[in-house]
Amino acid sequence: MPKSANPLLAIGKRADRKGREQPGPHNHPLKTFTYWVALPTVLVYVAVCALVLFTLALMTSELNRIDADRGEKAITAALDSLVRQLGEITIDEATWTEAYLNTYVAFNPAWLDGSWGTTARQGQGYDLAVVTNADGEILFGESNRGALTGNISDHFAAPKALFGALGKAVEAAGDDTHVSGLSTGKFGIAALAAAVIHGNTGQAPIAASERRVLWMAKHIDEQMLQEFSQRFQIPLLRLATGASPGEANRPLIDASGAEMGMLVWLPLRPGDPAFLNAASIASVVLLCIGALTFAVLMAFRRSVERRAESEERDWHSARYDGVTGLHNRFGLEESLSRLVPRKGGETAVAVALIGFDGLRDVTSSYGQETTDKLLDALADRIDEATEGQAIFARTGPDEFALCRVGEEAERLIRAFAGKVLALMNEPVVVDDLRLKLGTSIGIAEAACARTTIAEPLRMADAALQRARETGGNHVIVYDVSLKEERQHRLAMQADIRRGLDADEFDLEYQPIVDFGTSTIIGVEALLRWNRRAGGRMSPGEFIPAAEASGLIEDLGLFALRRACRDIVRLTSLKLSVNVSTVQFRSPTLSRRIDAILAATSFPPERLQLEITESFLLAQPERAKVAIEELRSRGIAIALDDFGTGFSSIGYLQQFSFDRVKLDRSLIEDVDVDPVKAALVESTMVFAFAMGLSVTVEGVERREEAATLTRLGCREFQGYLFSKPLPLESLERLLRTQAPLRKAG
Repeated sequence: MPKSANPLLAIGKRADRKGREQPGPHNHPLKTFTYWVALPTVLVYVAVCALVLFTLALMTSELNRIDADRGEKAITAALDSLVRQLGEITIDEATWTEAYLNTYVAFNPAWLDGSWGTTARQGQGYDLAVVTNADGEILFGESNRGALTGNISDHFAAPKALFGALGKAVEAAGDDTHVSGLSTGKFGIAALAAAVIHGNTGQAPIAASERRVLWMAKHIDEQMLQEFSQRFQIPLLRLATGASPGEANRPLIDASGAEMGMLVWLPLRPGDPAFLNAASIASVVLLCIGALTFAVLMAFRRSVERRAESEERDWHSARYDGVTGLHNRFGLEESLSRLVPRKGGETAVAVALIGFDGLRDVTSSYGQETTDKLLDALADRIDEATEGQAIFARTGPDEFALCRVGEEAERLIRAFAGKVLALMNEPVVVDDLRLKLGTSIGIAEAACARTTIAEPLRMADAALQRARETGGNHVIVYDVSLKEERQHRLAMQADIRRGLDADEFDLEYQPIVDFGTSTIIGVEALLRWNRRAGGRMSPGEFIPAAEASGLIEDLGLFALRRACRDIVRLTSLKLSVNVSTVQFRSPTLSRRIDAILAATSFPPERLQLEITESFLLAQPERAKVAIEELRSRGIAIALDDFGTGFSSIGYLQQFSFDRVKLDRSLIEDVDVDPVKAALVESTMVFAFAMGLSVTVEGVERREEAATLTRLGCREFQGYLFSKPLPLESLERLLRTQAPLRKAG
């Protein structure tokens, strides 16, 4: 199959790994916020603003309408008042005995002029006074514009209609009545009133043909309209034939019913300034509400953005490693599950787990930033080895995974594992450092459905664990025996944890004697599991299981704490405690030891920690730092099992030890083997030359003790003197010192 056809080619490549910009969860919180929160809020706000302004506009319109109605009614009332008052003046002037005598009995123009003409010329109350006969012929006429002659109809358009109305009124109510109305005339529109002149002393009704009619008029001019406006508190009126836009009007109808023109005026519109004032206040309030709403929406939007960013980060962090940009274990399983058929069937999945030993020590020595760069460089190397032809993931702090799906999966994964192992023979360059790590690889293949996609990863993990336990720097392929061992190891780890929680572990103490002074100078604390629920288990069984699982740290701290508490009161003894390689790698070891010494009041000068050369081989630089840090506190450091390795002599020069403990394998049969005797003697000379103390372990025969004494050894530990003892037995031994007498 060509590379471009493989769907796995794009997964785990460097561009994707570095960019870390894979799409997150397919939701759009900002769109949701926009369409379901922001937009409805804005629409509601706009609707509220529109409703407020619309309400104000309605109130303004209603206020203006009410004022316009009031103004129109006031103007109508003013015109009616003008016409009515003119009629009342006319009937009042016509109902006068002297007027009757001077018009009917003896027509006296001079009297008429003195009574009515003078007033008309002055325009007080009326500006025209005319006396006519029943046919409208003017018998006397005077106005503020001069005398009038002819027929009254020559000067006004309404007399004919008024004559008819007056006749009907007289027939109905007698002579003591009048008529009035509006009319056009030579001098414009005027209010015109007519009444039959008659006496007020009870004369007989006057025949229609003999009637003398008094006409009075008041012209509607600009001056009169100004007086109207002031008197009736109405807008300024003007006469016009039509109204301009925005003007109100009232038609003027003469007595005959014909339209003569109209009064027009600009309405006061008191609602407009009220609207402006109310709208200004409402606008400020609405703007404040809008600003507050905007601020709340922006804060809510920012909160949504932060939540979306957080969800995106959580989505990525759940699936991708933050240092290398690779899939993490969950992301790897998710990617693999997408390549397996959704329904039915299984697919072959091959996995290679690549474990690196020593990353913790790199972090302790050079810091997390250097470790991150190292991890990135390791990812580059694996990219180089696989050429992007596998799903690439970081499944643990010091583990990477390569996965393939399909028929050729296992063959390709094995080939990739071989390439990676070969590449890791060379140190990794990080800044100015050349770092070399141990590499162990576990491989597994299984036919998987979506529900069992994690199974090959668990199998590869078991193979990786076996590769590490068997020295590392090689590949282990999973088989059924590893599963059984893994299950046994998991059961053992669970049992150890339960034993710690149940306080089933004890300590025994093996004396260390000074053969020259015949005294016990110290003891070595040895962990025992004699009270185990499932039966006694030897340290050779549970210590390796604890080291493999990391529980050795808890066991080691338990042993140190219990030993310090037991031996603190035995002030003549020094205490020696074994520290595992796993413990020594921990950057918190010194702080934990300080805490235990402080809690038990145990002097650090009485404490000796024993380490093996395996830690020195794996991390020499870290070992130097850890040893110096502990020695600075007054704690002695002993190299345990000296003589079992290949380069132990060199370590005595390279590291700052206080004591060397010779292993049983070096001194066994020393009394009969001259080669071993020579080795022991040379080691003693070398150690004493460097100022180191020497303790011989595993001394079981008197002949061995005698020969070692002759070679310069003084401190012994072994069954010849005493086996490991419980605390009570040790205390009895200290009181009797019996082992020394037996050895002597």
